[in-house]
Amino acid sequence: MDAHLELVLCAPELAVLAALEATLRASAAALTAAHAELEAEDFAASPHPPSAQACLAAALLIQVEALQHSLRRYRTLIVMREEWALVAPPSELSPS
Repeated sequence: MDAHLELVLCAPELAVLAALEATLRASAAALTAAHAELEAEDFAASPHPPSAQACLAAALLIQVEALQHSLRRYRTLIVMREEWALVAPPSELSPS
């Protein structure tokens, strides 16, 4: 069985979270395309003040990045839990 399928079977929430990750990537690309000034090193220090929309887009991109990071951490913990379950004796997995 495919490793990704096995992972989704043991943690079904990962299927929806994968869709969320794809949506976040698309959203970040769309925001960056709509506001080219965001790609500058320090767009806030540019000679022309950034628009209110560009400032909000920058704030959204920061939040998107933070959420993507949290999703990666969650998925990593699920993978680690599943790998641990394969090697740990049953007594170590049961609640104390």
